[in-house]
This record gives sequence, C-alpha cells and structure tokens, in this order.
Amino acid sequence: MEAVSEERLAEMDEQLRRWQEAALERLVSGGHGQVPSPPVFTPQELSALGDAFAARVEERIASGFGGKEAYHRHKVRTNAIFQAQLEADRSVALVRTSVVEEHLRLAIERHFPGLATDPNVIDRIFDPMRNGPLSTFTARVDVAFALGIIGKGALTAVKKIAEIRNLFAHRLEINAFDHPEIVKLVGKLTYIDFAITGPDDEGIIHVWQRSPNNEVRSGLGYRAVDNPLRQRGKFELTCDFLQRALHEASPAVPHPDLHNGDTS
Repeated sequence: MEAVSEERLAEMDEQLRRWQEAALERLVSGGHGQVPSPPVFTPQELSALGDAFAARVEERIASGFGGKEAYHRHKVRTNAIFQAQLEADRSVALVRTSVVEEHLRLAIERHFPGLATDPNVIDRIFDPMRNGPLSTFTARVDVAFALGIIGKGALTAVKKIAEIRNLFAHRLEINAFDHPEIVKLVGKLTYIDFAITGPDDEGIIHVWQRSPNNEVRSGLGYRAVDNPLRQRGKFELTCDFLQRALHEASPAVPHPDLHNGDTS
C-alpha cells in the first residue's frame, strides 16, 4: 500500500478548507438548503491526514518549548515523574531530584553565551563520563547560587533534597518517606512555606507561585483531607515549586520564588 504523498495531503487540506468556507458562508448568510457535502477520502487518506495534523500540532507545541529537543526533554521529565508516582517512595525521591537537577542545568546553561555557538563544549562541562566540572548535583547547586540563580533559602532547600535523595540511593534500609531520618530531613524543607495557604473554607490547600516579574499567579490546589504536606507530599511539592521557578529563571532578572527572604 503506497503512502499518501505530501502533494495529496496538501490537496486534501485545500478541499477541506474550501468546504469549511462554503459551509460557513451559507451559515452566516442565512442561506437555505443543504450544507455542501464534505469531500470524500479513502480510509488510508484519512489516517494520513490525521497523522499530518497531529505532527503539526506537535511541532507547534514544541516551538512553545523552544524547539523539538527542549520539548523532548520536557516530555521525558514529565513521563519520568508520572512513572515514579506509580512506584515506591525510593523511585519518587530519585526521579524527582533528577528532574530538579536537570532544571538546574538548564538554568545555568542560559548564563553561558557559548551554548549558542558550541553546545558540545557545554555538554562536556556537565558530562559525568568526562569528569565535567558541573557533572555533580553539588557542583550545579553551588554554581547556581554563585550566579545568583538561586538565593540562600533555595540553596538550603535544594541541598536538603539532595540529602534525601542520597539516603534513598545509598541506604537500603531506607525505602519510605516515613523513615525517621527522612522525616527529620523533610521537616527541614520549610522554604516553600511562605507560598502555602489554607486550608480554605472548601478544605483546599493552595501553593502559590509568582511570575518572574513578581506577579502572584493562581496556585495549585490540594485537598486537605489528602494530607498533601506529609513527608512525601512536602518533598514533591518542594521539588515541583523549585523546578517551575527554575524553568522560568532568566539571567536578566532573579526569579522571586528562588530568592524569597533574601536580603541584599
């Protein structure tokens, strides 16, 4: 079975456009009679047309993320978080921390003019296989602080997240967020407390975030009965909060959600 050619797809698009225009014109003008019949395509052509439409939608979405590579990385991170949420606490800790680490890298990269001219050099800086100077989480956190991407409070929060990740990764007996050592560390994850309100009259706890220009946006809501601020919940909310702000961080203006409580 031959594939539908690009020329045929363009022809089908044009036929659909003309039919839509004719149907709309009749509707707007109050014309009587039947709406023009739509063009008829074979099942194979309809399938190809659907695939082409989906590809165009995907391309437009990717452009909103800064290109196909950035969109692919976003999908990988999102899928990893989704899969981790279906698994045990250890998976949540490892994956969530890795996503924060990836957002740290992207925020740091935006400070490197060389990224546009030779991205391979930047890759080497972050590559653990080549002992890159920014290949470790600790190094990235320190450099993010040195560049002013994150403030002192966010620095402490990210380091606590790293500590929690390391306990899950290197201590086999620690496999849940209710382990005493994890409970103690999560209890110190207080950085996002300034952004949490509630529960309100409807029993909803909100986590509010600001835009880079310090405008408060509508917050994410969580049912208080689900106890979203227990150990695992507080850890995930903190990771979410930081990665959203890191995604928007710019070399031009420090993001307020990464500098809360900092004094000049």
